[in-house]
Amino acid sequence: MIAKIVKYTLLSVSALVFIGVPLEMILVNASKTFEESQVPGFGLPHHWAIIANFRAVLTEGAASTGLLNSIAVTGCTVALVLVAGSLAAWVFARSDSRLVRTLFYASIVGILIPAPVITSVYLDERLGIQGTRLALVGLYSGVYLSLGIFLITGFVRTIPRELEEAAQIDGASRWRIFWRVIFPLLSPVLFAAGVVLWVYVWNDFFYAFFLLNGAARQTLPLGLFSVVSSNSHSTNWNYVFADVVVVSLPLVVVFVIGQRRILAGVMAGGIKG
Repeated sequence: MIAKIVKYTLLSVSALVFIGVPLEMILVNASKTFEESQVPGFGLPHHWAIIANFRAVLTEGAASTGLLNSIAVTGCTVALVLVAGSLAAWVFARSDSRLVRTLFYASIVGILIPAPVITSVYLDERLGIQGTRLALVGLYSGVYLSLGIFLITGFVRTIPRELEEAAQIDGASRWRIFWRVIFPLLSPVLFAAGVVLWVYVWNDFFYAFFLLNGAARQTLPLGLFSVVSSNSHSTNWNYVFADVVVVSLPLVVVFVIGQRRILAGVMAGGIKG
């Protein structure tokens, strides 16, 4: 009994230190005026400016435009990776061919290899899509397809082959077997992989900075950068912290709602792979 109390106490203190303290700092400084925020700290503001700060972020930082762009780019990327990754994972999990096994290991090596940004820029220019959201979706899909395949393949191996054989006896084609039998059973790992991919793509700044052109196409992280660099003499820390809240809030909501399914899906896909 004492050991459990000590365990939960340590967990609570750790959560307070590593989560509560940074969260308190973000919210407090997002509520300060420009003058007070020049020295970020944990003290409460003397003059609350939370509404003005968030209004400025949504207008000057174009957070509303960035939100729509981030949703479009991230949503398309996650959908492409999950569908293509599921199809590839099904082939890799069901084939006993040495060549297919070699291709599987070659495909997941992409998890460790950084994306060739310069080559991607040149290719986008040749295709006529340079600086567009389509170019960014294409890069993200290629970068994170390896991770999707890795997570989903392990889960496919746990699905009994008898289900596919029964559907095949009933006259179903391979394409129909995948969409009617396999794909619905992948929902736990697809949800987990989708959330993991969503976090990676949503928070990305590096690739978006090089591949996107124009304020109308910027994502939320690019909007945060524009807020930070809008004042050449000093940093608008009140806007920065407010923008951090705007960028992070959708991810926090997703994790709070689906944390159990996320952990279960990642463990099923990664450990059994």
